Amino acid sequence: MSLLKQPETWRRLQVGALVAFAVALPIGQSPAEAALIVGLIAWVVAAALGGQWWQAIPKTPLNLLLVAWWLVAAASIVNSVDPEASVQGLRKWLKYFALYLLVVKTAGSRGALKQLLIGCVVGLSLVVVDGLWQWFAGKDLFLGNPLSETMGGTVKRVQATFNHPGSLSIYLASFAPLVVSLALRGNKKWRWPLLGVVALTIAVVVLHRSRAGVIAFLLGLIFLGYWLRSWLPVALAGLTAALQAATVPPAVKAWAATMPSFFEQLAQPDRPSYWQVAINMFNAHPVIGVGTNTFTKNYALYCRPDDPFAHVGPYAHNQYFHLAAELGSLGVLVFCGVLVVVCRALWRSLDGRSRAPGEVAMSAGLGAGLIGYLFVGIFESSLFHARGSLIFWFLVGLIMAAAREPRRA
Repeated sequence: MSLLKQPETWRRLQVGALVAFAVALPIGQSPAEAALIVGLIAWVVAAALGGQWWQAIPKTPLNLLLVAWWLVAAASIVNSVDPEASVQGLRKWLKYFALYLLVVKTAGSRGALKQLLIGCVVGLSLVVVDGLWQWFAGKDLFLGNPLSETMGGTVKRVQATFNHPGSLSIYLASFAPLVVSLALRGNKKWRWPLLGVVALTIAVVVLHRSRAGVIAFLLGLIFLGYWLRSWLPVALAGLTAALQAATVPPAVKAWAATMPSFFEQLAQPDRPSYWQVAINMFNAHPVIGVGTNTFTKNYALYCRPDDPFAHVGPYAHNQYFHLAAELGSLGVLVFCGVLVVVCRALWRSLDGRSRAPGEVAMSAGLGAGLIGYLFVGIFESSLFHARGSLIFWFLVGLIMAAAREPRRA
């Protein structure tokens, strides 16, 4: 029998494609989505050759919530100012949900899950090396992106392969805790190389100068220390905070001194106006929102007449306000349901009485990454960024896969 006619061949391709997705995710959206497409095709072909269509889609606690999410998004088109954009939004949600299901289906064994985690470690290693290269050479290795500049060019910020340091912060906050956890509680022969990656990551966290990103990274490490009952992640958080405080540019210090509170330092100068526009959209359509994938297209309709960003149509810079604006209270309820289910699965995975220490460490790293992601979402529309959405559903898939029982070797 030809290898291409054997389901196992396609299953191996499915795993390999998803590992490639994990590696490519920080490099660019196009290569990551190309790997995702290959993985989905391999999944479908393997199911067809195996004659087990009824078992192709994994039964997970999130399945009904994903259906509800998509139905709310479809209903929101009633209020859409651009139905074509909303239909495109529906396709995006299907893509993200397919990614989640593919991860859960693929990581059905310890071996496959381990390979996916290795892909995450390689991806983070690539992006932090690239970020440091950008700092010293002025542009990154993969895309030639220059350093980001703010405050009239007086403050330089690492953004690596992302289009903004804030986008980089979403990725770092999501996957850095996993690498820290694996370095401390994983295979001992990889401890020092992984600790080297952690050191480089801390440097990039400091140099990318994302206010929310730094705090998200610190929160992730603090939660990781608590879950692992270890002081080392907390010490790393303290080291990062000290380095950040010691390297704040003078222009940033002068600006921060004019802010009346720490929250104002995080939110200003433009986020409060974006948030008010999102609130205006929600107040106008509180049940199903203004329409999926139309926040930017509605911005000019709900902002102040003198809003300087009306012609740009920015994101809400808060994923919770953004979601409420586009999908209303029903969308928020479904999202809360998703978080409740994921957190319950995470708590089960962290139960050391029924898990091996390595599995607990893995789940702790993924959970700490989720904490970081959710915090960054207060100041960025993480769930609606191109790669930010992929990061969330990939991370959720890994958490749910790690919580599944029984696990095969």
